[in-house]
Amino acid sequence: MSGATHEYTARLEGALERRGNPLTVDALLDILREASESTSEALSAGERSFLLETTDLTEEDLAPQARAASQNQVARDRAAAEEQAWAASLTTAEVAERLGRKDASIRRSKAVGDLYALPSGGGRTTRFPAWQFEGEQVVPGLREVVPAFPGHLHPLSIQRFMTTPHDELDARSPAQWLLRGGPVDVVVALVDELGFE
Repeated sequence: MSGATHEYTARLEGALERRGNPLTVDALLDILREASESTSEALSAGERSFLLETTDLTEEDLAPQARAASQNQVARDRAAAEEQAWAASLTTAEVAERLGRKDASIRRSKAVGDLYALPSGGGRTTRFPAWQFEGEQVVPGLREVVPAFPGHLHPLSIQRFMTTPHDELDARSPAQWLLRGGPVDVVVALVDELGFE
């Protein structure tokens, strides 16, 4: 087993343990394989022809086994991205401690949009990406910025956007720009452009 595969397997095991899930990594991957096989519909002749003519795909790439392998890789990548977003976030209690506030105050700030939380489901606890905090400060303007992000954007893409310097922001990241008092509408305009990329 390669180092990267071992690390990925260890992360998956950790993610399953944190959720109290009794599944092993191998069982989870078997479930993903089974699910992808049962939902993988055959391509029509027209779809197959279109893909072969307009892409770099080959007949081998379109075989059911190759498609199932691709779906499994997508599922593994999605699980790894979820784990990465989870690892770069804080619990409600951690945010409350950092900001010197009560947990209920943090939940209210989330409810009105002053704090951004990761999408939660499946019994997961609320997590707040760490990029929105600097010391005891919260990035201002999140109430306007976060709703502007395209709905399909993954939290890691939002994190990358908010922490990457932009020329339009004097080579600052949007988080730095807002923390230093930069106008929110400039960041919102940059977020709007993401919908056209």
